[in-house]
Amino acid sequence: MVDEKRTADLRHSILLTISIFFIVQCALFLLFAVSAGFASKYWSLFLPISGGFHIFVLILLLLFQDDFIIESSSEKLDHINLANIITLSRVSTMPTLLVLVMAAKEYGIRIPLLVLVAVIFLTDFLDGRISRKNNQVTRVGKMMDSASDYTLLVVLSVIFRYYSLIPEWFFVLVLVRLGIQVLFMAILVVVKKRIEPNSTFMGKLNIASIMVLYTLELIQLAVKAPPLLVFRISEWIVAIILVLGIFDKIAGFFDALKSGPPAP
Repeated sequence: MVDEKRTADLRHSILLTISIFFIVQCALFLLFAVSAGFASKYWSLFLPISGGFHIFVLILLLLFQDDFIIESSSEKLDHINLANIITLSRVSTMPTLLVLVMAAKEYGIRIPLLVLVAVIFLTDFLDGRISRKNNQVTRVGKMMDSASDYTLLVVLSVIFRYYSLIPEWFFVLVLVRLGIQVLFMAILVVVKKRIEPNSTFMGKLNIASIMVLYTLELIQLAVKAPPLLVFRISEWIVAIILVLGIFDKIAGFFDALKSGPPAP
């Protein structure tokens, strides 16, 4: 009976949290759109993308509701904790960011958009710090954090290619790296019946290097500066890191296949 109540409370918390985030994202989009005068043009694009995305996230969280467990104590949660809320705030903003950057090609919202991206990057550091400091590290939190990082990179990569800020070969390399990540995670889900995110130094370096490069590219976009040699050199450095990351991910995948089943 107690466990059934916990599950019901958790489901209610998930539904309420996702609903609030969807409303917040609608308000955020309208704040940009109304002030810049493109609400009528892009609202019909934003609404189905953001709505469908939030429904997809809701379904995933309900499917993985048994992973709302504090790793250190195995305590089962009856609500979404603060660290997970911060992670979800980053995930929730992805469709908004995608549509706003498309609109920024025609409307003068590049500077406030750069501020929004900086805030999104900041949440990537906040959720991990809060979860460790307050002993809120959960299985689902680790999965969401990993998924949000890669979702953000996919969205930004598509956007940057859309603006021709990155060359086609770099765009393809990023998608190959992220595609391998998704493929290996899918195989592990089928074989081991669970996603077990395993952060490595090389994996963190891959994400950090791409984010640093994209931050430089966003600054270039915001100030409308011409492409400089430093950006091209940075792309090649990050490309080398990505190639090394692919080999590291392959090695980690086979290690994960050999490991025993995860603890219940």
